[in-house]
Amino acid sequence: MTDKVRQSTPTLPELAQKVNHQMITLARESRGLTQSELAKILGVQQGTISKIEQDLMSISGELLSGLSKSLGYPESFFFEKALLFAPGLSLHRKRSALPKKALNRIDAVVNIQRIHLQKLLLSVDIPENNIPFYEVEEFGSPERIAQMVRQAWYVPAGPVDNVTKLIEDAGGVIYSCRFDTHLIDGLSSSNLQRLPPTIFVNSNLLGDRLRFTLAHELGHLVMHRFPTEHMEEEANQFASEFLMPASDIRHQLSYMTLQKLAGLKPFWKVSMGALLTRTASLEQITPRQAQYLWMQISKAGYRLREPAELDIPIEKPSLVRELIDIHIEDLGYSPQEVIDMLSLSRQDFTDYYLDRRLRLVH
Repeated sequence: MTDKVRQSTPTLPELAQKVNHQMITLARESRGLTQSELAKILGVQQGTISKIEQDLMSISGELLSGLSKSLGYPESFFFEKALLFAPGLSLHRKRSALPKKALNRIDAVVNIQRIHLQKLLLSVDIPENNIPFYEVEEFGSPERIAQMVRQAWYVPAGPVDNVTKLIEDAGGVIYSCRFDTHLIDGLSSSNLQRLPPTIFVNSNLLGDRLRFTLAHELGHLVMHRFPTEHMEEEANQFASEFLMPASDIRHQLSYMTLQKLAGLKPFWKVSMGALLTRTASLEQITPRQAQYLWMQISKAGYRLREPAELDIPIEKPSLVRELIDIHIEDLGYSPQEVIDMLSLSRQDFTDYYLDRRLRLVH
């Protein structure tokens, strides 16, 4: 990475009328609150919150102070002028049961981290985007496209050693996020405000599911610009071929048993379930045999949790951490100045970034 000219952080405007009403909605949804719940906390009518968020009513200094305290954001947060992104501009790997309120919260958190990324990239260059785009209709199949990406990135035959490093080396950004739900694994977005391709993954994922989620979201970045009817199936097909190339794994999948699935998991660094799905898709077992093995997996409780002794190490993204470190170690920011630049509270900064080895000092 190389430094650009350091840019100064804008000062907080003094007039409450300059508050960005979209940032109020963003703050509220990031805390998982409805308008009525926030109104009750503040002791005002829901209509007041609704009109403010619709930019139909100016906000008083007193109410701004109340919003700041109630939602846990410094007042500077509400003056941010960054363009927000509609939820539909992200591609989610989620389950249908995810409530809208939870999805709104996740989209809000992701928007906040996009704003952070825009600010962090003002002063630091990252690797040039080398994530290609291939139309499925043009190149035939997600599997073929996965092969092309492996070839373009010079991935050797066999298992992918580190999916996270591959994506970051190609100019992608990965955020590990607290989604506070197990019903969404990840989401991705590209070509938004000229930000690099970005993947947001659930910080609660185990190592094998994390790797498959990253490969799945990579498939979206490579193949999809907008939602399509078959995009989830295509992303899964891409991920399976990317992580378990048919030409490399097919000969290992014959005469499959539960014990063999367990033996292959540490080598390929994917779940037993993913291995069984791959075995069936490559027609190395019959549908009846696959059904029997799925029954065994369910009986052993492995659908919910595969054996802990077979856990795959969790890959840790490092690019965002490096951006913060460069601001502190090379650009002369104090930790508090980074917090102020990102318009966060110290607690939120800790939740977002402290596990990326940055220590706060008073």
